[in-house]
Amino acid sequence: MAESKNIFLKRQVAADNIDSLNKTGVAEIKLRNGDMVAIGQKEKGIYKLSAPTGTTKRFGVVYNADVVTEGDGKYRGLSDDPRDLVFEAGTVVNFYIPKIEDEVAVTEVSGTETGATHLVADGVGYKYATAAGTSIAYEIEGVGFVSVGNERIPTVKAVCVNV
Repeated sequence: MAESKNIFLKRQVAADNIDSLNKTGVAEIKLRNGDMVAIGQKEKGIYKLSAPTGTTKRFGVVYNADVVTEGDGKYRGLSDDPRDLVFEAGTVVNFYIPKIEDEVAVTEVSGTETGATHLVADGVGYKYATAAGTSIAYEIEGVGFVSVGNERIPTVKAVCVNV
């Protein structure tokens, strides 16, 4: 799901007020803001991150500002569209540890929303579900939008109900 054009918004999350919930990690997969990751071993202050599986117990959510870099003499630059933000495999990123009652909004969710009451892990992304039967789930509160330029992009607003 890392190829989606997701925008992830931290509406109100504990990590905004509790520094110990904010961590640094690196994954060997491409990531975007809002991607869920499994937290692995810590080496030299940086956690190893991977795509979550059905047995994942420690989750993190990527939330990192873009950093302008130069490689091979080429300027990468920034985009004014947050959907273009990608962290290539091996990039060090910031992530936070989600807590119950964290409120978020997501623009890309897989599956069908008909009858859905929750968002659950779908690899590194999110999918609609009719129950919270996984180790991390967000209860759907409603819909909203985020503006990017002149475009209004629909969001799903949700609150974390189990981690």
